[in-house]
Amino acid sequence: MYLHVTGTVTDPGGLAAHAEGEARVLRELKADGVVLAAFRRDDGPGAFLVVEADSLQDARNKLGRLPYAAHGLLTFEYVEVSRF
Repeated sequence: MYLHVTGTVTDPGGLAAHAEGEARVLRELKADGVVLAAFRRDDGPGAFLVVEADSLQDARNKLGRLPYAAHGLLTFEYVEVSRF
């Protein structure tokens, strides 16, 4: 399944402490084929991802490894999408 995932930053002040780990885990998720595309917002903190996972719960579990999400600094909204 494919998902469009919107990441909303809930605590911008806490991001710097986890930036290195966030970049590392994002690279791992890309290498594993989970995150197919990732974009930063230009108008403020936040992100848009295209994710491939077996289920919504699988996507939540995998993206939950990201330090920003794990520390409650970033929340995700998931929308299932289809290729055309």
